[in-house]
Amino acid sequence: MTSAAGGPDAEAWDSRYRAAADAGGRTWSVEPHRELQRVAGGLATGRALDLACGDGRNATWLARHGWSVTAVDFSAEALDLARSHAPEGVDWVLADVAAWEPAQRFDLIVVTYLQLPAEPMTAVLARAAGWLEPGGTLLVISHDVENLAAGAPGPRNPVVLHTPELLRSAVAGLRVLTAERYHRDGRADPEGPGDDPAIAVDTLLVAVRPPTEPAHP
Repeated sequence: MTSAAGGPDAEAWDSRYRAAADAGGRTWSVEPHRELQRVAGGLATGRALDLACGDGRNATWLARHGWSVTAVDFSAEALDLARSHAPEGVDWVLADVAAWEPAQRFDLIVVTYLQLPAEPMTAVLARAAGWLEPGGTLLVISHDVENLAAGAPGPRNPVVLHTPELLRSAVAGLRVLTAERYHRDGRADPEGPGDDPAIAVDTLLVAVRPPTEPAHP
């Protein structure tokens, strides 16, 4: 949900999460994103940051797998819902990710479906890249502009849809491992009925801050 300027609308998201809570459910799947499981599953645990965490499905999974997690979102309703499902080990922070600053660095930063216009999106990612520990990993997943033609669920405003090139341009100084379009089952319940699943098109970025260079004698 976006404002007239194209950015996210906190009140609209509060309403959406409140409706989900009143119905006894979740806005999204309770399962973490598969790419998060794949990427984080290959890393040593440490400090993780989930930016625009929503109702906490990814932050919760990370905490249950040994990460110390900070999770940030501007929807109070989303964080209330997240707390009701989460284990210990998550520090839930109510803040706008476009302005928030952490007090520490992280070994893993996750940004999933933060659909901002190009300029604020690249600004958020550039700042996030600076919050990584040496050797730390940044994972970004967002709705790609090609998702419009695919017809899968997601924002219909092209201003807030992304491309691999846009995400790559935001993280100068990191070593980009992956910057590509990623196709996934776009149904809310991939295990449910239906012979013709909607194929959603996401943008996927995985990048690493280079380790600190050894000191020269």
